[in-house]
Amino acid sequence: MSAVLSADIPDPKYFPRRPTLMPQLLQAMSDPHAATEKLSRIVAHDPVLASDVLRLANSALYRTSPAPIETIQRAIVVLGVDALRGLVATAMLQPVFRATRTNFPRFPRMLWERTERAARAAEMYSLKTHPHDRFESQLVVLLSALGPLVVYGAALDAYSRRPDIAPSPTLCVALITALGPQVSLRMARYWETSPRLMAAMERSPGESLAITLCAGELLGTLSLLETQNVISRDEALATARDAGLADAMVTPIWTQLTTSQ
Repeated sequence: MSAVLSADIPDPKYFPRRPTLMPQLLQAMSDPHAATEKLSRIVAHDPVLASDVLRLANSALYRTSPAPIETIQRAIVVLGVDALRGLVATAMLQPVFRATRTNFPRFPRMLWERTERAARAAEMYSLKTHPHDRFESQLVVLLSALGPLVVYGAALDAYSRRPDIAPSPTLCVALITALGPQVSLRMARYWETSPRLMAAMERSPGESLAITLCAGELLGTLSLLETQNVISRDEALATARDAGLADAMVTPIWTQLTTSQ
């Protein structure tokens, strides 16, 4: 099965389509002088994206006042462009993770929840270490999650061609673990991602984004495992400590991850 997927997955048919507005939004949001009206018009051009941004802006994680946020422009003003960058990146990619399969349908949902947590953890980690990387730290986590999703879909397609073989959860996990990272890199190249994000996804030594990516993924995964009662809080924090993350760094991030969900 691994050999089959290694041959199949390079076919772009397995890759989610890059959100149409992504290049335009990334360019606008990288401009420190971009007006909120310009950003709101771009977001409002896509009703689904606008709906997701408003929903996220009104979530407990971002909403800071009793009054609901009802317009995109107000969301930008209230949250600021930095926060909006993460919201937009998350909103653009969330539909990709919506389950459309009958086998293991919880996987995309669980992967998305873990990815959201990891992106949030990476953002908070970067704010404490390299604040200018706040947006990139979220985006690199989101892009890194695409590979496992693609492998999941390709594996189930391969199984559908062999109805005499029942899908194996153990084998799917092994395939996702083995092939997911390299597929994420292929996806990033296919989407024409920046060289720095690519270097982070390759875990290049000395790249601060690579360290942030690893920290975010670890904390996001541990946070999800705690919510599923797989590990305790103490076990999660001990694992983070064993990985080299200082308590002074992890504790405030963990508090926000567990109280904002």
